[in-house]
Amino acid sequence: MEEVFRLVETYGITLVLLLGSCYALYKFFIFSIYEVKSQFSKYHENNAKDMQYIKSKIDTILEFIKKNS
Repeated sequence: MEEVFRLVETYGITLVLLLGSCYALYKFFIFSIYEVKSQFSKYHENNAKDMQYIKSKIDTILEFIKKNS
C-alpha cells in the first residue's frame, strides 16, 4: 500500500487524471455496448414484425394469382 501512495506522491495529479480517464472510458464502452445491444434487439423485433406482415401480403397475392390462372 505504501508503494501506491509513493506512486501517487511521485506522479501526482497526472496519475490521478490518467486513472480517472481510463475509468471513464471503461464505463463509456460498457454503456455503449449495452445500449447498442438493446437498440439492436428492438430494431430486430420491429423488422421481424414487418416481415411477417409482408409475408402475409405475399401469400394473399399468390392465392389471388393461383385463383385467376
